[in-house]
Amino acid sequence: MTTQPDRVHHLLDRLLRGVLLPEEAEQLAGAVRILQARVNDQDGAASVTVSAIRLMNQAGAQRDRAEACVRELEAEVARLTAGQCTHTRTLCGCGRPDPGACHPCPAGSPSLHCACVCDPAKTTP
Repeated sequence: MTTQPDRVHHLLDRLLRGVLLPEEAEQLAGAVRILQARVNDQDGAASVTVSAIRLMNQAGAQRDRAEACVRELEAEVARLTAGQCTHTRTLCGCGRPDPGACHPCPAGSPSLHCACVCDPAKTTP
């Protein structure tokens, strides 16, 4: 038995007119069961879709909050480092980490620790 709309409509018409044969009643019942199963499947799919949309909206809201937090932190870093050199410092000629711009070498090297060549007064983050 097919569940084509024309066949179902034909069987429903016969049912409404009261002339449905017993084997046609079985066919109609089978068609209704198949259609009900399809409706149930679609209801399940719709429920899953709604849940997925809710999760995506929650993830988007979390992303928006994280981006706002990053912007706030970037602004705070900019405020705290205003007028300071933010370039990465390298090693001194003696091999030790540079303790800061233009400090004497703790190992007694004649060179100053001037690994960063920028002017902190003119550097902006």
